[in-house]
Amino acid sequence: MNERGVVKKGISRLVFFCCVVIFISGCGKKMLGPSTVLGSSSNNLKHSVVKIARAQIGHPYKWGGSSPSDGFDCSGLVWWVYKKHGINVPRVSWQQQNAGKAVRRSEIQAGDIVFFKIPGQGKSLHTGIYSGNGYSFIHSPKSGHAVREESMLKNYWRRYYIGARRVIK
Repeated sequence: MNERGVVKKGISRLVFFCCVVIFISGCGKKMLGPSTVLGSSSNNLKHSVVKIARAQIGHPYKWGGSSPSDGFDCSGLVWWVYKKHGINVPRVSWQQQNAGKAVRRSEIQAGDIVFFKIPGQGKSLHTGIYSGNGYSFIHSPKSGHAVREESMLKNYWRRYYIGARRVIK
């Protein structure tokens, strides 16, 4: 092989190596980068929030609870799910009611926080995460129950619904 052939072969290997590095770097960002894991678009992030909330279904209600190992109260579930996504929302429901921006009921999207004013209970403000599944939301209802997904179209929830907030832009 002459000198020219050696140079061409060396350049070909260098180009191949650079392509591999660029490919691996790109894949690494897609598989490991926080913006992609959490969703580079708000739609991906909203669906990730719902997915993580759904993964908590079956965990027990615990007043003051805010983790899968301890159990969740309603606002603890919302706080924990958003915290997992790097989004800071207040820990308690009455403060969560002021987080983000208000959303009309007709404009609720997956990942929005929904609120209900329950009369006659110690905790009068109940919160959950809208799942976008035909007006369903994921919440930790009360003592003796577990995190579940439930329809907001049920008379009970329709009667006490008071609003929604969007914390994902």
